[in-house]
Amino acid sequence: MWWLIVTSVVAGAAVGRCARLTAGRFVGPVPPGWCEAVCAVGVAAAVWADAGRNPVWILPGALAFWWWCVSLAATDLCARRLPNLLTLPGFLVIVGIGVATGAASAAVIGGLLLAAAYLALYLGAPGAIGAGDVKLALGVGAAAGLAGGEAWVFAAALAPALTAVAGCVVLAVRRSPPPLPHGPAMCAATLVALFAGHLT
Repeated sequence: MWWLIVTSVVAGAAVGRCARLTAGRFVGPVPPGWCEAVCAVGVAAAVWADAGRNPVWILPGALAFWWWCVSLAATDLCARRLPNLLTLPGFLVIVGIGVATGAASAAVIGGLLLAAAYLALYLGAPGAIGAGDVKLALGVGAAAGLAGGEAWVFAAALAPALTAVAGCVVLAVRRSPPPLPHGPAMCAATLVALFAGHLT
């Protein structure tokens, strides 16, 4: 098991570098270090939580999903952008995984329900979130849906809570803070929900 954890850390760091370079293609240079560290820790945690239940696909699956989430989070943090080239293909890939695992309906329903909620917020409260957040909701909602109803509800509720906490922290430090991107919280909430689901 430990050799797999070590492999996960090394592979995660490499994927983190790829995520940083991917984000850099959309927003320019991204500061090195944090993408690599986040992916290394996250991928290793995912493999550890899986505890050998899915040895064939857990490492490549974790690498791909963490690359996607960190690429989007870095892009949104640096430039408040969630490019269509990242959000929409991600949704299609996750639905494809659902098809392969016999859970396509859970992925599609999870993605559409969360996107519908975000679309309602986008239309009803202009400026609260961006159109990119609505598109990202398709992918993260589908991923959470694959993990089950409890994981979906947890991720959907945790994302705005994380943004609210971050907003309070920034407001305490700066009198006139810039608008906070919501994409990183959406990705983080989904990753936490998936991690928690593997522990149960």
